[in-house]
Amino acid sequence: MKILHLDKNHPLLIEQLTKAGYKNEEDYTSSKSDIEQIISGYDGIVIRSRFKCDSTFIDAGTNLKFIARVGAGLESIDIPYAESKGITLISAPEGNCNAVGEHTLGMLLSLFNKLNKADLEVKNGLWLREENRGIELDGKIVGIIGYGNMGKAFAQKLRGFDCEVLCYDIKNEVGDENAKQVDLDEFQKGYLNYVY
Repeated sequence: MKILHLDKNHPLLIEQLTKAGYKNEEDYTSSKSDIEQIISGYDGIVIRSRFKCDSTFIDAGTNLKFIARVGAGLESIDIPYAESKGITLISAPEGNCNAVGEHTLGMLLSLFNKLNKADLEVKNGLWLREENRGIELDGKIVGIIGYGNMGKAFAQKLRGFDCEVLCYDIKNEVGDENAKQVDLDEFQKGYLNYVY
């Protein structure tokens, strides 16, 4: 089985696919139209977000058995059309959820504690202690819209801050020990209680 890699990924991916018996080829520079000329020679592709896998692209891949996206979503792929052609779609929904959770927590703490503003002022010789006094997460309500892998990773990071975590999601019963799922009205009421 031949796989064409269209975006650079961790070398471990190609290494493990090779060990599993797949022939891997890489093309990180050709245009979409150039790839459409050769894609029929491959059983699968691995892509990030270099270009959209639309119906024209999928039609050119007459032998495609799968499209794998190294990332959480499949938004760059025409999902219904690919599925109608019997192409399996693969994504990595949990791949970077820990990093996203940590990054979001870092941004929240930076915002609450005015770190960017204070850092710039101190670099310019200003020490405005009272103007840059921060807000503590302790006792606050944090709302998360969308409680999938990313939202759950963020909520887990909040566990040590003694704050209430609410989540709103279009799916039912996704709340867990880290976040209480509420309807949109309750979610918005929680937000309105803590507008700064």
